[in-house]
Amino acid sequence: MTIDPWTFQQAPASPRRANVTLLVFGQELEEGPLSLSRFGIPTPESVANIDVRRHERARDPAWFDGFRSGSMRAIATSDLGPRIAALDAATVACSIALDIDGPADLTYLQAAWGYARYLIAMGGSVVLDAQAIAYHDGDTLPPPGAPLDTEREVRVVFETSADRPDAPHALHTRGLRKFGAPDLVTLCRDDDVPLLSTAIRELADGMARGLDLGTPRHRLEVAPGVHWVLVPDEHGLGDLLQLNNAARVLVDSDGHDLAGVASRLRRAPS
Repeated sequence: MTIDPWTFQQAPASPRRANVTLLVFGQELEEGPLSLSRFGIPTPESVANIDVRRHERARDPAWFDGFRSGSMRAIATSDLGPRIAALDAATVACSIALDIDGPADLTYLQAAWGYARYLIAMGGSVVLDAQAIAYHDGDTLPPPGAPLDTEREVRVVFETSADRPDAPHALHTRGLRKFGAPDLVTLCRDDDVPLLSTAIRELADGMARGLDLGTPRHRLEVAPGVHWVLVPDEHGLGDLLQLNNAARVLVDSDGHDLAGVASRLRRAPS
């Protein structure tokens, strides 16, 4: 089976530095032959920079259980449903980590997921994508040779708060660090989410596939005479949201947040 490599649709205009960190949990992870074609690894070179380490729960129970308790458990429950039982039963995890400077394509990410498939075949059950903070049932990972799916790679989150129901809240991505790109943040209200989540997903897809924001103020035309701008994260929203990545903020052409933008666009003359 020939594995088609994941590539950028356009070469990034400036060098990127990408990080991928996956954790594969199981009750026992055996060792066996690593078949590139069977597990979807495009080339031997694409796994050369992967650092794989084994973590036994018995050695550090607090660290291990942190991935299935507190706020992480809430995410795992949402992502895994009944399969959270497999995460609860895990006693060992293997981390798959790599940093890569100036990647010419996305085969490093493809290889990381291929190695995760290998560990699932060796007895693993659940994969945590640490950059996206997304849990995946190992039995439902995309098959070897599947094309890049940026909606799976990049999570979009709306950070609501019962304490501030009428205030704007952060809508943002997690996971673009895997592509060496900044995550995206905007401030909006509940009724803005359908519109802005679509816009952010489209932007994230382009950036993952090589779109470079170029200037510090990247301008987007969203409707005739209506422009939004991606600006540097001068107020540290990325740090507040614990994105573990650089961030760019989506605002209107005057630099204001996008709270209420959906109703304003509905009222705008066509």
